[in-house]
Amino acid sequence: MTAQGKTTGVRSQQASQDDAWKEERQRLRALEGMTDPSSLRRLDALGLREGWSCLEVGCGSGSIARWMSHRVVPAGGRVVALDVDTRFAADAAGPALEVRQQDVATAPLPQMVFDVVHVRRVLQPRLQLEQVMERLLSALKPGGWLLLEEMETFSLAQNETGPFRQMVEVLHTLERSARAASPPVRALPGTLQRLGLKNVSAEGELLVFSGGSPAAEYHRHLGARLWREGEHLRMLTRKQYEQCLEKLSEPSTWFYGPTLFSVCGQRPFR
Repeated sequence: MTAQGKTTGVRSQQASQDDAWKEERQRLRALEGMTDPSSLRRLDALGLREGWSCLEVGCGSGSIARWMSHRVVPAGGRVVALDVDTRFAADAAGPALEVRQQDVATAPLPQMVFDVVHVRRVLQPRLQLEQVMERLLSALKPGGWLLLEEMETFSLAQNETGPFRQMVEVLHTLERSARAASPPVRALPGTLQRLGLKNVSAEGELLVFSGGSPAAEYHRHLGARLWREGEHLRMLTRKQYEQCLEKLSEPSTWFYGPTLFSVCGQRPFR
């Protein structure tokens, strides 16, 4: 290969990496636009206020961590934000907000220092659920709150037959094997009770969204990841995928979205 050929190859690889970075950042922002309103409402209901110490697990690009830091900083509060990939949250760091690249399943956590631990879309089949929960609980102060948020996709099946529904069928097919090894969301309240938390509560919020919204943008990114698998499974053609993208861009088209679940509980004072 000539020097010019090598240079062209490096540039092509760099452009591909840049495109992947931009796509992932856009996906995270769409996810935040879809789920942040529920998360902020739930955190606000816990009484998050000035002076609190907060742990954000799975911080993404840092929108919730930033919001927390603005709420707690006037009275000396602080926020620690964790993720296995902190590229998209690094610029959120500041005097009251520390961003750490850390896997909650393996890395040590500070003990009994946080007023609230917020965990969103982190629980995975590979995790030993109760062990991770015990680690998170040990980071709470007595009286502190653990708030878990996960997303279930079963409500997507309520959409009418069409290209979007076909994409949903691909998603559900690919999820089945993973879900066999993953604890259902409905098991989480019992897990928190079994670990000794008090005032345990749970709720589910069905998301309904229109084309062109952050939720539609999130599902556009999801479709971009799914359609080749769907084509391989002979469940989704390229034409159906393109029709799905058209529908997701139409503000007059409405969809049943995922169900946003939350489970919270309080560490006993004694």
